[in-house]
Amino acid sequence: MFIPLGTDRPRRRRPRATGVIIVLNMLVYLVGLILDVTGTSELETFMSSLALSKSGLENGSVWQLLTYQFAHSPNDIFHMAGNMLFLWIFGSALEDRLGHVNFVVFYLLGGIVAGVAHTLVAVNPVIGASGAVCAATGGFIVLFPRARVKILFIFILIGIFMIPALWVVALFVFFDLSGIFKATGSVAHTAHLAGYAYGFLLALLLVATRIVKSDEYDLIYLIRQRHRRSAYRRVVREAESATRVSSDSDTVIPVLAPAVENPEEAAARNRVMQLFRANQHEEAQQAFRELQKSHPDAVLPESMQLDIANRLQATGDRRTAASAYDRFLDRYPTSRQAPEVRLLLASLMVRFLNRPDDARMLLEKAMPDLQSDGHRALAQRLLEECCSGQEPTT
Repeated sequence: MFIPLGTDRPRRRRPRATGVIIVLNMLVYLVGLILDVTGTSELETFMSSLALSKSGLENGSVWQLLTYQFAHSPNDIFHMAGNMLFLWIFGSALEDRLGHVNFVVFYLLGGIVAGVAHTLVAVNPVIGASGAVCAATGGFIVLFPRARVKILFIFILIGIFMIPALWVVALFVFFDLSGIFKATGSVAHTAHLAGYAYGFLLALLLVATRIVKSDEYDLIYLIRQRHRRSAYRRVVREAESATRVSSDSDTVIPVLAPAVENPEEAAARNRVMQLFRANQHEEAQQAFRELQKSHPDAVLPESMQLDIANRLQATGDRRTAASAYDRFLDRYPTSRQAPEVRLLLASLMVRFLNRPDDARMLLEKAMPDLQSDGHRALAQRLLEECCSGQEPTT
């Protein structure tokens, strides 16, 4: 058994909306508990008016799509407590990213989707915030895929551990998938799975369309980073297998001067970025070439500069790519990817630009920070080619 206690995601704002939703759930539960303790017959009527059922929707009781999300049986405090705990842990982080009002809309729509999914496969009424909470959890995974959850683990020994949030969510999704195939049980597994799917897909859509601004924590950013690493590995393999070109390729890469922004340069840079963000990569590369000609010192944001350089190299425009890599290193010398970029630029200098002396300086600076054995081996071979002055072989 394990109980989640929190995540490692720091919050920038107080989760007021999440707190209000939790209080409303507790108040409704308290009313039901009072009716249950007093033994009045009104409890059944009270719970039936809040519960969501297929017959209720057919009769026009559409408000049940909202009210059922705040109702929990007074005889099952663990259901309510578990939902509120997960809502606080995952919902508060989601609210911090989306904002108070947007989170409330996201949460309630998730409960509606989960409720509709339940009525499509079952006729029995359903109550509880589980579907909406699952929606918030699915959204959390998109916005914070690398987050970790602090859990209290109780099994023979008791301890507190930090585990990836993906593991926690995957475990509960597995339980719900397994529960669908069981003939018995009172858990609305279909509502849970619909909530997860809704939250995950809607959050993914919001980030992909930039309605929610992407940052270094979300799933879209990780996918783009993986693409960049793949592009880098591809161009390194191409550079490693290439031979030296003829002596007419000894164009010197321009030395960078301190960046000075001006309106014309800003407009040209913005055009490149707009084209790139619109996935018009060929047009963005051409606009980047024009930017280099008119404003040799211009540099794009870190990830975009590297993306442009990789694409130029992959399409065979090695001179422009080398210049773009050089500008990247001048503006972002402490980037985590700087050692690999130095290696790649050195390989272009040795095998295409006939600049062994400049390549040697890059390699000597890059080698202490290279993590891959293959990269270190390539750097050593390039150093040997610089010193020998011989034509490299493939």
